[in-house]
Amino acid sequence: MKKLVIVTTTDQVKGFRLAGINAIGADDIETVHQLISSWLNNNEELLLAVDDSLFSKLGKEMIDQIYDSENMLLVTIPDGPVSCAETTRKHRIFEMIRHATGTQIKFKGETNVTR
Repeated sequence: MKKLVIVTTTDQVKGFRLAGINAIGADDIETVHQLISSWLNNNEELLLAVDDSLFSKLGKEMIDQIYDSENMLLVTIPDGPVSCAETTRKHRIFEMIRHATGTQIKFKGETNVTR
């Protein structure tokens, strides 16, 4: 893959950009369809990360086109609130961020984070 593209809701874009990751904000599914269609039509090589709330609105036809593409890989980004009681979910999200960025980051509230 030549690049990582993150498509998320507009309220989440700043967080990704603060982490040094380029993200595209979209609040309606038509915009997401247009973006993905243009990348598919241009045979762009990319890893596409889509917010779960947006992915759930994509139609079966669009999802099948993504999965059938030889140039595009798809991952979904879990969304929803993370409370202190959800330590397993928080840990999973932290690990996904570390894996995606390739950087060992210590998040607020974590202890004994080693690699």
